[in-house]
Amino acid sequence: MKSLDEPWEQNNTMKKTLLTAIVCATTATSAVFAQQHQQSVSFTGPSVWTPGTSVTLSVFLTVNYNAIGYSYFFEVPNAIAPFLTLTGETYFGPFDGQPWVGSVPFNVTTRPGYMAENRDLGAGTQHGEVLPPGTTHIADVTLTLNTGAPLGTFTMYTTSTNPLPSIVTDTDFNDNAINPPGQFVFNVVPEPSTLALFGIGAVGSGLLIYRRRKHRNGATDQCGECPDHSGHAQWRVRFD
Repeated sequence: MKSLDEPWEQNNTMKKTLLTAIVCATTATSAVFAQQHQQSVSFTGPSVWTPGTSVTLSVFLTVNYNAIGYSYFFEVPNAIAPFLTLTGETYFGPFDGQPWVGSVPFNVTTRPGYMAENRDLGAGTQHGEVLPPGTTHIADVTLTLNTGAPLGTFTMYTTSTNPLPSIVTDTDFNDNAINPPGQFVFNVVPEPSTLALFGIGAVGSGLLIYRRRKHRNGATDQCGECPDHSGHAQWRVRFD
């Protein structure tokens, strides 16, 4: 004999099965979507920077889908920001960005401890072209490190938060965040003139030490000529 609750139990089981299927499908769709939208930015260039000079970094964009444009900004630690400026960019690939030369400061607060420049370094494709999946050299960016910059090791990032997010636009016009941000580590070393001064100072100190030692040796020799060594202190005072 069937239980009166059997139809209800069957319906409940069917609902659970359907709900599980929906959850699994949603999870799978999200995973596929996430897998289809992967993007990153990387840089190559000199890692040793000297105040008063300029450096050029090559920028590479990696995507695993068709893209029609991108947008990114640089940010650096507060300590180095006042001494750094963007001074030019040249675009490559299917993008229509025009080369430019200027002076763009790092003066926009993005997150605690960091300042960004407010020039969008991105570009879009032209004539219906798309950027295919893979890694593409998209631009060369020139930065100038001004005189007086602090020495040490610093990291420059692409921005990841408002008001200046870095993104890649796909063919469905979706903006995909570049996250984790691209980064480039550089070391600021003394200017050549400063190194020259250090060298002159070191040579001068060496000569002074040499002369003092020579005089001390001379004082000992001269003291040896005193019958009772009474002139020893006299020679030491004279030559030290």
